[in-house]
Amino acid sequence: MKILTSTPAKASALLAIALLQGCSSVAKFDSVTPGTTLAIRGMESNTLPRTEKLESKSTGQHEFVATAPSGQKLYGLLPLRVNGGTMTTSILFFAPALFIGGFRDAYAFYQVDPEAGTLSYKNREKDSWHTYKPSAAESERAKQYFDASKGSQVKMESATANKTDTAARSSN
Repeated sequence: MKILTSTPAKASALLAIALLQGCSSVAKFDSVTPGTTLAIRGMESNTLPRTEKLESKSTGQHEFVATAPSGQKLYGLLPLRVNGGTMTTSILFFAPALFIGGFRDAYAFYQVDPEAGTLSYKNREKDSWHTYKPSAAESERAKQYFDASKGSQVKMESATANKTDTAARSSN
């Protein structure tokens, strides 16, 4: 059985690999203030600087909260860039891939400043920073997500503690 012997079959296989590779991007996060922490939806909060692999999005955003050592918080949505190559390839060869894998990627570099209430971003190290100040609606959306996830984590920790107490009393 011959597999991928024809040029169209090889081209289709290479296209599929390229589309799948375009489903995420790596971003480096830093802060103006040393000791700042950053939490991104679905990821643990860690001290900056750090590097994260972020999934491409066709819809939705990556909510974040950055916390300065002073306790000042910055809630918002990470700005994303449109990946024109992925979009064009998907339109030409398999339009549903736009919604399966996404065509909006994270920028390569982000720098948070919770004290100033801004997030800067750029795609290449040599580029100039673009500064973003989250709108009230964007901040509120991210805050609601993190407040709700904090509440569910507290409930989970409380339930685990209750099970442990019950098990300890049962064994005595």
